[in-house]
Amino acid sequence: METQTQSGNQPGSQARAGTQADADMPVIADTDTGNGVAHPQVFGAGSTAFTTYYTWLANGVHQQVRFTNARVTPNSKVYVNISEYGANAQSRFIGAARMGVYNIAPYQGGFLAWVEISWNSPLKIRFDVLVDP
Repeated sequence: METQTQSGNQPGSQARAGTQADADMPVIADTDTGNGVAHPQVFGAGSTAFTTYYTWLANGVHQQVRFTNARVTPNSKVYVNISEYGANAQSRFIGAARMGVYNIAPYQGGFLAWVEISWNSPLKIRFDVLVDP
């Protein structure tokens, strides 16, 4: 697997009021701070959260895919997104293959994930990862 890392926090984005047309779209959940003002929940001040990505050529069901990263600990919050890519890892798209990442288990130095790629031949896969150590 190939990995690329980008340090730093990702800026939060504002949630917008939903309309009937937006009913089937994901919306950022706000949390109430106790004073009646809702704010998006973002990583704490001074957070060391980071993003990275991994590439892989695979298909089928893999119950324990190992992703190594020295900054991950057993208490890390790890979020993973999967997508297919074309000519390079920045050319991502949604193809006909159904793909999923399940059961993420962080450990000291990385995390394990159950990965399913429902296609009959290997595909170029990119995993985007957000870690809050």
